[in-house]
Amino acid sequence: MQELYDTQPVNPPSRAILVGVKLRDVTLHETEESLQELRQLTETAGIEVVCETIQSRNVPNPTYFIGEGKVDELKEIVEELQADAIVFDEELSPAQTRNIEGMLDIATVDRTGLILQVFAQRALTSEARLQVALAQLEYALPRLTRMWTHLSRIATRAGSGSGALRGPGETQLEMDRRWVRRQISQLKKELVKVEKRRKVQRQNRSDKTKISLVGYTNAGKSTLFNILTGENVLAEDALFATLDSTTRQVSLPKNQNILLSDTVGFIKKLPHQLVAAFKATLEEITEADLLLHVVDISHPEAEAQIDAVDKVLTELDADAIPMVMAFNKIDQLESEEQIHVLKTRYPEAVTISAKRGDGVTDLMDLLAERFDSQGATVYLSIPYTEGKTLDILYKHGTVLNTDYADTAIHVAARLPSRYLKSVSQFSVSPENV
Repeated sequence: MQELYDTQPVNPPSRAILVGVKLRDVTLHETEESLQELRQLTETAGIEVVCETIQSRNVPNPTYFIGEGKVDELKEIVEELQADAIVFDEELSPAQTRNIEGMLDIATVDRTGLILQVFAQRALTSEARLQVALAQLEYALPRLTRMWTHLSRIATRAGSGSGALRGPGETQLEMDRRWVRRQISQLKKELVKVEKRRKVQRQNRSDKTKISLVGYTNAGKSTLFNILTGENVLAEDALFATLDSTTRQVSLPKNQNILLSDTVGFIKKLPHQLVAAFKATLEEITEADLLLHVVDISHPEAEAQIDAVDKVLTELDADAIPMVMAFNKIDQLESEEQIHVLKTRYPEAVTISAKRGDGVTDLMDLLAERFDSQGATVYLSIPYTEGKTLDILYKHGTVLNTDYADTAIHVAARLPSRYLKSVSQFSVSPENV
């Protein structure tokens, strides 16, 4: 498929001023922590942070989000520090973005736009690029007057061959909007194909028990995935290192074979455009039998990150799926106090270090117990001609006892609930095994 949309900006900013706004219903600590995360996002996007500032307001200013006095103050700071971008830790309306750019004559980016830009840089596969491109274009549509000059190059490249001819009386902005809507339509068609392909893949795996790794970005999901599967997917200390879901088979201690999926990390204020665009990828989560929630226990905002993940799971209608929680990065803890506080709230959580391997055996045992408790003990008399049924027991259950009689194999086994119906015709009473 040809490239529908270049997700990288032509001339990205290099020096940014970060702006946080403490609103009436938010504490100063929460605002400062969010601004620190914005700094991480900005640096991940390859932009140097030259200044940070916070303004307290009861409610946002409808014209600039911040006050007019703060806008004047920023104008002086921009000139003094030679910044070429203002990055807001909130989502601005298109009108607010245009008003600030008009006053400061500088690229103005909000938190949503920045997250989309980081995703664009991290999108390595064609599927991820399709999903990011759709999110970016839907975000860009009401903001076409600037958007870091993305569209000037793209619209030119599209040319008359793509149907970009201007009609009678049609302005450049109208032409751009028409072009973007057409690209959105094409991307959605491509993503329907992706969804169908993933659906077929999931149907082919439907007889397997599935676990999806979920968690805040940079919690260590990919590192844990590599340890549990023996794979070598990209795992680095960076935001959104994983955008594509990867699924592999894992054998648990009680002879249970499950499928484990690594998924994209979540973040506070995750743009709704991304949640919608990544629907095909996120369905790996919604169709899981169990969620393994990985938490960076060393992070000072670990509890807030747990709440942010829970919020996204609720948005995905995945909050009712059974969950096991793993407190990761215990090797980076400066104090045990953080564990004690969260252990009170989540007493069944397992503490691990995916990097060193600490606690991973305990985690595997817990996963095995969880699946064991969801099943039942069955007593079967299986004819020798029914090798397929015996195969189901060894592949998906735990065989407790076997007795090879003249005409049949008598078996006692633990089997997950989903497989009980497929073996029920061979059920016998326990005394016959």
